Amino acid sequence: MAVKTDPTESLRRVPLLAGLDRKELELLAKLAKEQRYEPGATIVKSGASGHGLYIIKEGTVSVVRDGQKVASMGPGQFFGEISVLDGGPRTADVKADSDTVCLTLISWEIKPLLMDNAAISYKMLLEMVKRLRSQAPQIHD
Repeated sequence: MAVKTDPTESLRRVPLLAGLDRKELELLAKLAKEQRYEPGATIVKSGASGHGLYIIKEGTVSVVRDGQKVASMGPGQFFGEISVLDGGPRTADVKADSDTVCLTLISWEIKPLLMDNAAISYKMLLEMVKRLRSQAPQIHD
């Protein structure tokens, strides 16, 4: 039987949320839904509307774009951070490589929290910018 962990602790380990204090993490944890995926399951499909931010709690996933595996991700990593904000289409398939557990934050639940809590929004935005810069070094100020 798996040990149930505090979602706040799982969220604390996520780089996107690293700057948040305990109270801010608790607000997000109340919204997080745990979802389980079997090996081979498609978690998100390229081209589909995006409404969830997924944080990998257990297991591993593959990110596949145009039939090519472009990344592997594991616990503490996340995907869907842009689509959760703008509802735009997913840019890749994400498939479970193993038994995988994700904490999911749904856009219509997280947006009001972000709109009411500028500190959370700002801290998450800073982390998203760091990630964008590291993935696209050609971007200049």
